[in-house]
Amino acid sequence: MDLTEQVNSFLTNLLTHFRPYLLTDDDKKKNKLSFIVGKLTRKKFRRRKLVDKTKQAITEKVQLSIQSNEPIHLVVPFGGYKHFWNPSHPEPDWAEIFNFKYLTEFVSPILSVYKPGVIIEYISEDLILTRMNNYPQSALEKYSDIFRKLIEWYGKKIPTNLKFKFFRVKEHCNSQKLIKQVESLLIKRKVEFENLSLDRKIQELHRSNRSLMWQGEKDLTTLTDQEKKQRIIESRLIELAYYETEAKPEFLGNYLSENNHICICFSYGTTHDNDEFEDLTIGSSYGSIVDYWIGRGIFYKRGERLIPDIISRNQYELIKKDLKIVGTKNILPYKNYQNIEVLIEV
Repeated sequence: MDLTEQVNSFLTNLLTHFRPYLLTDDDKKKNKLSFIVGKLTRKKFRRRKLVDKTKQAITEKVQLSIQSNEPIHLVVPFGGYKHFWNPSHPEPDWAEIFNFKYLTEFVSPILSVYKPGVIIEYISEDLILTRMNNYPQSALEKYSDIFRKLIEWYGKKIPTNLKFKFFRVKEHCNSQKLIKQVESLLIKRKVEFENLSLDRKIQELHRSNRSLMWQGEKDLTTLTDQEKKQRIIESRLIELAYYETEAKPEFLGNYLSENNHICICFSYGTTHDNDEFEDLTIGSSYGSIVDYWIGRGIFYKRGERLIPDIISRNQYELIKKDLKIVGTKNILPYKNYQNIEVLIEV
């Protein structure tokens, strides 16, 4: 079988066949609560140490779902855009699909024992992206449109007791009012930032340095170096102010963790931002924690095996000259799904 045939056969199998989880003898000895909590927190998928506070919260939420005979409800907040570094920008690519599949595998044991099943709900926080990182609004609309179609397409290929959902924060609140409140917090946030140590300032700006789109909704390329530095700081202050504002009752409120909702994190979960919340942090795909909306989906070919992965900008730059572009056949109609890059490892 040549590479093209192998890739297309693998993709077809990956995306159209669901392999039910088979219970082990040890599984059968556990009650429903301990089994589900154990599978949600298992080391195979987890990417951060599980603290007692997090495990207790997950246990209580699972217990609430079981008592009310409702699905286990996982919420996945994310950026809602494709990073501008990525050749796929502004649309999703295989990284998003690999994340769908990975989360399906993550919850598959629960589907086998719990009839109400699982809800996986993606929540796009793109509302602030134009103001924060200068992403064109048209790019955000394009990403959300295709992402929603991918969710609908994938939802037809999974067990009936697994539901994939998607909404944008802007669909649930007054966007202009939220942004106005964010703006009103910036002076206070700037004073707090100036009082930080140099090391802490560097830590705070780590992501913003890479996230600003200089040629985006506005042309920021003509700013001076000092103006660019201030704009990077402003980006971070907007982000922090947004999290504070989003959580107010008149906006998203406590939706990410209310009732039986269990919040899932990827790379955010390993940052100091998550220290206060300690949400459940898992991988974004089989061997990665790179956020799917920032990373790029590729295959590694090891011997006869194909391994889906999501890689970062730095990883991509190191290997892109060695990547083979393989055409895909009638899997998805969108532009980033007409081929996939494969790294053949020697």
